[in-house]
Amino acid sequence: MNVAQHINHSYKTGNKQELIRVRGELEKNMKELDTFFDEYLELFSEQMNAANKTDPVWKAYNDYFKSYENIKHSFKMTNHYLGML
Repeated sequence: MNVAQHINHSYKTGNKQELIRVRGELEKNMKELDTFFDEYLELFSEQMNAANKTDPVWKAYNDYFKSYENIKHSFKMTNHYLGML
């Protein structure tokens, strides 16, 4: 079961405590990725200014950014469901 399915299941069963736990974990993951992006951009900002968006530096950044977007979406979904319980 992926995170979105877990959130949905917790909402359907009315498990507010599980949604709160999941939200806390998602928030922790977002903070960790924020720290990663700060450090990554500090280290590789000059290389990322290059026009070639297919460099390995950009590939790694985009992979982490996709993960961040998924976590952010799940966090918003969790908050939405918590507001409905």
